[in-house]
Amino acid sequence: MKEVIRLARGKKKELMSSAVLAAAGSMLTIVPYILIYYIIQYYIRNGAGAPPGTVIRLIIWGFAAVALRYILTTSAFVFSHIAAFDLLYKIRARLARHLGTLPMGYWSRRTTGHVRKIIQEDVEMIENFIAHHVPDFVSGLVVPVVTLGYLYFVDWRLAIAATVPLVIGLMLMKLMYSGSGRAVGRAGSSRQEMMKLYHDSLEDMHSRTVEYVQGMPVVKVFNLTVSSFQKLKASITRYGELVEKWSRGGAPFWAGFTSIVLGGGIFILPVALILLRSGQTDVPTVILFLLLGTGCLSGAVKFMTMLSGSMMIKEGASRIRAVLDTESMPEPVSLSTPRGYELKLHQIGFRYSDDSSRVLDNISITVPEGQFIAFVGPSGAGKTTLVQLIARIWDATDGRITIGEEDIRNLGSEQVNRIVGTVFQDVQMLTANVRDNIRMGNTEASDTEIIAAAKAAAIHDFVTSLPRGYDTLIGEGGEVHLSGGEKQRISIARVILNNPPIILLDEATAYADAENETRIQKAFSNATQDKTVIVIAHRLSTVVKAHKIYVMDGGRIVQQGNHEHLGNDTGGLYHKMWQAHTNAGKWTFTDFPSEGLEKAV
Repeated sequence: MKEVIRLARGKKKELMSSAVLAAAGSMLTIVPYILIYYIIQYYIRNGAGAPPGTVIRLIIWGFAAVALRYILTTSAFVFSHIAAFDLLYKIRARLARHLGTLPMGYWSRRTTGHVRKIIQEDVEMIENFIAHHVPDFVSGLVVPVVTLGYLYFVDWRLAIAATVPLVIGLMLMKLMYSGSGRAVGRAGSSRQEMMKLYHDSLEDMHSRTVEYVQGMPVVKVFNLTVSSFQKLKASITRYGELVEKWSRGGAPFWAGFTSIVLGGGIFILPVALILLRSGQTDVPTVILFLLLGTGCLSGAVKFMTMLSGSMMIKEGASRIRAVLDTESMPEPVSLSTPRGYELKLHQIGFRYSDDSSRVLDNISITVPEGQFIAFVGPSGAGKTTLVQLIARIWDATDGRITIGEEDIRNLGSEQVNRIVGTVFQDVQMLTANVRDNIRMGNTEASDTEIIAAAKAAAIHDFVTSLPRGYDTLIGEGGEVHLSGGEKQRISIARVILNNPPIILLDEATAYADAENETRIQKAFSNATQDKTVIVIAHRLSTVVKAHKIYVMDGGRIVQQGNHEHLGNDTGGLYHKMWQAHTNAGKWTFTDFPSEGLEKAV
């Protein structure tokens, strides 16, 4: 529970108020039973014809206790819900902000299902615990304690008999939790380990489900079924088996606990009969013990239910804490200011993890301000990784990158994002209207500036053809489905709106048709004047006018120069790539061998 308390420390006042009100309301639970005891005792002593005045006063006190308990319990839940909903928002907002500061290495080691479960389910469990379980937890603890305290005050002998089922029940719960590891075939496992196993299994199932949904086009095309998607099927089966074994192992103990605690009267009655026969107690007292000893001790069942749930919440809270404790990408204490926008890479080396091989090795280049350069090379050469280092999505393992003679690590992530605008092949759209998706490039931009950026990115005409123009909802669950090229042009509009001095393009025209590719290139020619433009290109025809082309292979720069210089080097990699590019441009379906076509069909 320490992790939950740490996360909820900002809501201490509301939670303390909820707990105090719940405790006060819980203590009033036993008042009607006590009043019944006094009413019975009154009539036994004074007979059925006794004046009703005393009884009426006791009944009024009973109604008052019930009404006050209602007010206190309702107030307790109001405070707990206020704390829970506010905490739900703050934890999720804090997670979202922190996740945005983490290095890419964090994401490469975790699945989508892992992060999704933490943000949604683990946070939701904490909200549910605070909103509902805190008052119930306090009530489940206070009612049995107050009840037993009062019973010991009335008659300690009968109170001991009423305590026996509670002791036996707690022993059964202890056995249940100590045997939970054996229940799922993990002898010696602690409750914490079991909770970790449960959460790991649930996260794996979430990840496989996301993977299955994202791969639905392939599933449909090849007429696959969920059972043929082995990873998803295995994760569901594994989770089901874990929960089933766990439930089977704990069910007998839980059933014994609830039966004994709720049936505590069988322990009270024999002792009560002995005391009645010897005249050491009376009937009203026996009735009181049978009512309180069985009814009010049911709070112990509620308490143990909450305690079991808190163990699961504890593991979820520890995972939330693990995310929040993950070290963010280092930020400088004081920001440096670049002297211009000349870009330099000084002996850059990079590997994704300590135990992985180098992706980039000893890369040193200088890009004067305002130049247009390109990186080309075969797939896996390290082009995209190098561009990501310039955008500071990763930090270089070796060497340093400077902009205006200042190390980008001293500029801070926010300043780097203002200086460097990036358009990658995989573009994400938020579930928002087109205007807000473009405005991500500059949240202060006016509608006029947004339209101008859209025109420059050759997306304005398409947007105006949508049902509600710039107010049309796009993204997952939006009104329209965008093609890859349309998403990419909206991403280009974002960069144009941001107006950064350095622009990185990772095959920005990859999804555009011939007409739109020409329009985008023309738009960029106007939009990138006096800017540094760095392009990753697979279609070499898009970078023939670059001031300098860097040819990469195996994480190294193997050639550099302009198109004419590299093209004349007949033994170089660029020349071979250019030949392949021009030959591919001449290819048609008529070049396909007829016998090969027949086999393919």
